[in-house]
Amino acid sequence: MSQKILQGRKIVAGLDIGNGYTKCSINGEKVFAIPSSVAHVTHTHDMKAADIGGTVLDIFNEMDARFDSPTVKSVNTRRFFGNRGLMSGKPMQEYDVIAHVSKADNDLSGILALGTLAGRSLQYWYEDNGTLPDDMVNVQVDMALALPISEYRKHRYAYAKAFLEGDHYVTLENFDKPVRFRFLFDSVHVFAEGESAQYGMLSRGEDFMTAMLEDMRKLGDPVEGITAADVMRAKNTIGIDIGEGTTNFPVFQSGRFNPDASMTCPNGYGSILTRSMDRLRDDGYSFSTRKLVTEFLIQEPTPMKKAMYNKVSQVIAEESMAFAEEVNIEFVKLLNRVGTTNEAVFVYGGGATELQSILHPMLMDTVRSFGQDGVPVLYMDSRYSRLLNSVGLYEAARVASEKSQTAVPKKPEVNARSLAMKAAG
Repeated sequence: MSQKILQGRKIVAGLDIGNGYTKCSINGEKVFAIPSSVAHVTHTHDMKAADIGGTVLDIFNEMDARFDSPTVKSVNTRRFFGNRGLMSGKPMQEYDVIAHVSKADNDLSGILALGTLAGRSLQYWYEDNGTLPDDMVNVQVDMALALPISEYRKHRYAYAKAFLEGDHYVTLENFDKPVRFRFLFDSVHVFAEGESAQYGMLSRGEDFMTAMLEDMRKLGDPVEGITAADVMRAKNTIGIDIGEGTTNFPVFQSGRFNPDASMTCPNGYGSILTRSMDRLRDDGYSFSTRKLVTEFLIQEPTPMKKAMYNKVSQVIAEESMAFAEEVNIEFVKLLNRVGTTNEAVFVYGGGATELQSILHPMLMDTVRSFGQDGVPVLYMDSRYSRLLNSVGLYEAARVASEKSQTAVPKKPEVNARSLAMKAAG
């Protein structure tokens, strides 16, 4: 079989593979997110797309894919992505936020990364040609990924190496004829979660910081006398990155990420949902996945579902309070170690907004209890802060691509960090 190349469309990707959603920043385009779960398909009716253009456009909700890659152990098993997977009724593969197997050792990480690249490559090909490829398409990639801080210390080399070595094939089964992609990774860099968000935040510039300070004033944190330029110049900061499965506390000292002082709390907003599911099951309300709980709460309840909605909301509120207290306890431990040098605290991530009314006052009280009345606690809305890791990762991948690196550096985390710092300015 001949092989075609995605002409002029090399992919530069920052992929923040979270426990709940994978946030994707590709080639400088608007960040998009897909659920970090897929349906495990052992039998399918093999329905093929009648509307090719529509399926390509919505591929991340329609994808039916097989994988042949060192990053995916169960070769050739098919997976449904997005809404198709969620609505299929088939067993769902998602990250376990209780057992905490490293993402670097989990098939799902490779599935989500390669699936994202395959979906966007398909869209690029169709945009350029108006048809599906009839041969395998080779795609060159520069990519940056992130791991929770505790996993980053142990697994960053192996995680990058799994993508850099071997061949990676994705076959899309949505159409009458299979569509195949082969991915060739020129560079892969791995960061700590939260660290990359800091780079993403700095890359947004002073206008972003000004808007964030205005938000703080609305939330009751006066941040008097502090300007966006002051925040941009801060060299000693603490981040609180509230994810689905973990909460990461990246520490920056003298302008550099300090992995020794930084820490991971092995719980996140998904832990709230998982604990709530266990309690609700005892009351006769059964949810099979965390995402179904989230989707249930987003919808306006009908009169028939009002009692159930109120019960679910009550349980989640109780578990949220317990989790916020857990985060604050870890924050106190961190301030005991590095608080004297700290100039600012940043709170962000996909679970930040849901906890804001509880957690923000706690954190401000804790900072003041350490005699740091002038230190701002900058609490960001999840609508944009959940994207910061992917933005920072993309900037690092972009600079790496411009340098045309083709091999793993001996110390990739040092090289990657310098790239991200350069991208953030």
